[in-house]
Amino acid sequence: MSTTTKINSETITHLSSVIKDNIVHSHEQFQQVTRDLLWLNITLLQENTLYSTIKQMEITLVQLTQQIDDLFDAVPYAIQGRLPIKLVNPVSLQNILRNVTFRLPEGYELIAGTNLVTIHLYYDLVRVSVVAY
Repeated sequence: MSTTTKINSETITHLSSVIKDNIVHSHEQFQQVTRDLLWLNITLLQENTLYSTIKQMEITLVQLTQQIDDLFDAVPYAIQGRLPIKLVNPVSLQNILRNVTFRLPEGYELIAGTNLVTIHLYYDLVRVSVVAY
């Protein structure tokens, strides 16, 4: 019995050693996978931030291009002493229209009023007038 117990003890010791080595190796692999995932998350976050920044720059560039186009379109009007409606912001247009309403005869009013919510209608009316002209 002593030999069997000794063999079983050695087998159990060897098996325990193998299991311990496998657990240590698995833990090292787990730590490596964790480090890799952390690196990937940081990389993706940086790329997402970079992508958002590039998209914002593209939007700003398109807006700048549109504003430059509007200014180039305004040059012929400025030479003639007129101001194109594109260059008048909605608040300024609202103030101009309010001044116009003070000069209207009794019983007359502007087609869309002077409310800031409906001010966009005047821009549409100007575009229609230009096309019809």
